[in-house]
Amino acid sequence: MKRLCLALLLLPCADLLADTRDQALKLSDVVISANRQVQARNDSSAANTVFTRADIDRLQPTSVTDLLNRVPGVQVAPTGGRGSLPGIFIRGTKSAQSLVLVDGQRIANTTSGDSGLQYLNVDQIERVEVLRGSRSVIYGSDAIGGVIQVFTRRNAEQGLQPRLKLGFGSNQTWERSLGLSGGDEHTRFNLGASLDETAG
Repeated sequence: MKRLCLALLLLPCADLLADTRDQALKLSDVVISANRQVQARNDSSAANTVFTRADIDRLQPTSVTDLLNRVPGVQVAPTGGRGSLPGIFIRGTKSAQSLVLVDGQRIANTTSGDSGLQYLNVDQIERVEVLRGSRSVIYGSDAIGGVIQVFTRRNAEQGLQPRLKLGFGSNQTWERSLGLSGGDEHTRFNLGASLDETAG
């Protein structure tokens, strides 16, 4: 009887010991920082739009401003051809009243206050978050219209990860982009260069 009880007690323990492999925990892929706190997108009450790297690859925008034109309540007014300074208006506010951050750093033209998004290559971007509505309490007076946050690519794995992209289109348009990212647990880097040419 004692052996039977001992065997019955050890039976559940054997099941626990049999499954010792590491099980990956699936976490939410997209988090936003509308309130300067990391939270799941579904838990945020702010009006926001997030473009992940998968969205960017699927939509194939030619520029960051082309991507922003897909956001409700955001109008991008070009002032010339490619590379010219665009006006970005969130919910009807002035372009200088919308804060643009790249990896948490403010980017803006020192004379006009407009952003320098025309210099960013879409291939170098990991995620874009657009927070519509006043965020001046959190981000300061530059965020009356909203906040555009751009996060550049980060290498998820250790080692080197090269990238190469070639494109062509009408009006003798050529796009070339290459990049290299890498690092380890202490240091990361992301280098990129691009050249766009068009006759139209």
